[in-house]
Order: sequence, then C-alpha cells, then structure tokens
Amino acid sequence: MLIVDETGDPKRGHRIVLAAQQYLGKLGPVAHGVVAVTSHWADGSRHMPLGVKPYRPASRLPKGRKDPDFHTKPQLAWQLIEEARAAGIPFRLVVADSIYGENADLEAKLYGAKIPYIMGLKPSHGTWQQVDDRANPPAFTPAEAAARLPLAAWERTVRFDSHGQELVRSIAELELGTTYGPDTGIRLVAATLDPTQLKPESTWYLATSLPLALVSAEQVYELYRLRDWIEHSWCCWPLPSASWSVRCRPLLPRGRMGEKSEPTSSQPASGTASVGRVVWNAALRRVRAWLCPWARLQLYWRRWSSTAPPPELAALLAHVASARPLEAPT
Repeated sequence: MLIVDETGDPKRGHRIVLAAQQYLGKLGPVAHGVVAVTSHWADGSRHMPLGVKPYRPASRLPKGRKDPDFHTKPQLAWQLIEEARAAGIPFRLVVADSIYGENADLEAKLYGAKIPYIMGLKPSHGTWQQVDDRANPPAFTPAEAAARLPLAAWERTVRFDSHGQELVRSIAELELGTTYGPDTGIRLVAATLDPTQLKPESTWYLATSLPLALVSAEQVYELYRLRDWIEHSWCCWPLPSASWSVRCRPLLPRGRMGEKSEPTSSQPASGTASVGRVVWNAALRRVRAWLCPWARLQLYWRRWSSTAPPPELAALLAHVASARPLEAPT
C-alpha cells in the first residue's frame, strides 16, 4: 500500500525558507515551523519512504494562494501518488488521514484512477440529505450516524501491541444518506474505544472504496492502523532547511549540554583567548544530519533484501558514513 502523510518540524527563526505559523500536529493546532507531505510504501512488515514534497505556505509566497508555486497538501499528495505510479512502485491501496479524506478533489482523482483508498473523515463531515420528517431528521455527519447505531451493531475486537498489551476496539459499518454505505460505491467504517461515549479523540471514521465483499470493516481498520505505525517508526526526512531535519533520540548524553569543549592544538588554552563552547542544538543537528540517514538507510535496505546494496545506495551510504550530511533541496 501507499501511505500519504504530512510531517512538521518547529523552527524558531523567521528567515528560514517556508517556515510560517501553520498546523504542526505534534505541537498542537498552530505553531511556527515547516511542513512537508510524504509518501511511504508498506506491506505490514516492511516500510520504505518514497517521496517528499515541501509545503509552501501562502503567507511566504508573493501572490499568496494565487501564486503558481502554491499547492495544497492534497494536491502535493496526488503528485506523490502519480510519481509512485510512474516509477512502477507496486501498490493496490492508498491510505491517508482526514486532511486528505476531507478533500473531494483528491478523492475524485483516486476514484477516477480506480485506485482503492482508505481515508479518514472528521466526525463533523457533512452530507446533503433530504429531510422528509422535520421531527425526525436523518443523520448528517459520521458522528451522528455512529451515535444512532445500536450497541449490538458494534463488533468488539481485541488485538495486542508490540508490548503485549491488549488493544480493544469496537468497529461498525455505518450508513449515511445516499453517499456512504455498504451497498454504495463508498463505505463508512467507524472504530472507537467506547461506543457508548464515542469521544472524538478515541473514535475514527474511515471512508473507503474497498467493497464489503472483499474487505470487512475490521480489515479496513487494520489497514488504516498501518498509517499510525508509519508515524511512529520512521526517523529521517529531508525538510526544507539548511540540513536534514530529523527525528531521533539524543545521540549524546544530556549531561554534556553546555559543557566547554576541550582545548586542542588548534584551539587556544583557557585564559588566552576565547574558549570554545559546545552549542548543543547545533552539534546535535550536525551529528544527526549524517548518522540518522546512515542508520535508517541501512535498516531499510536490510528489511528489503539480504543482498548487497546497489552501487548508487552503496555510494550514498559511504557518503553519510564519512560524516557528510545530506543537503535537502531548496
């Protein structure tokens, strides 16, 4: 399958290319930073990053949203999907969250290209309905449809995470007007921790073009869960900055933050001139810029094949192994 997602990283400076006040999921609704749309190939046991498209905020472009260089995240996602198809990447399904599921244009392109998909929907996703009885109006949103579903219609499922802990979910097939239903072209599946409360933070609504005869509601949710697995497993992606912006655990002991560097032959001794000082953030970025790509690229290839890497990948591994970072395109 092909998983489309976005990632954001906070940035402090206002001179950084493409940095702006925008949605950064890991920091809350809005924060100052950069965002990129990414694509990943996965089959449930292996994961391979494929492409990345930096998101250019309208506030950083001369003509705003009318600027030719402005593209929405769903538009960037479609570009990544087309690139994967052109490159011959084998996938039979596209998975994405509600940022893309709420976009009718992207959904229409996938449907027109006959690419099956599973995409999230917001609980408040509205639909057009004909109201015959004003005293008893139909459900207009996924949240309303789920709330009206009898408890007996929910299927309780139990699975285990990587630590052996139980993950209990209740899953159901929903009907929402003439747009969503098991007998229509697009199904609507709900999964929740508690069907009696349906809290928004623990309830997921999924639109899919996969037919019920081939894929059950539980299987739809299982496929969608791979998107979360991707979010927690990948480490490095090149975002538009001076060097790679990465997500790794600190590579040096925290106790060394701010310590003075040791004098060397090329560095004046203490008291003679200025004494060097370790700038923790800068030093960590320099190490991450080569160590994370080196570690992750090797891991990806070993999961893909037991043979020696091709010459191009071997040259790339040799490049980062010599402590030279990978520069991101601007």
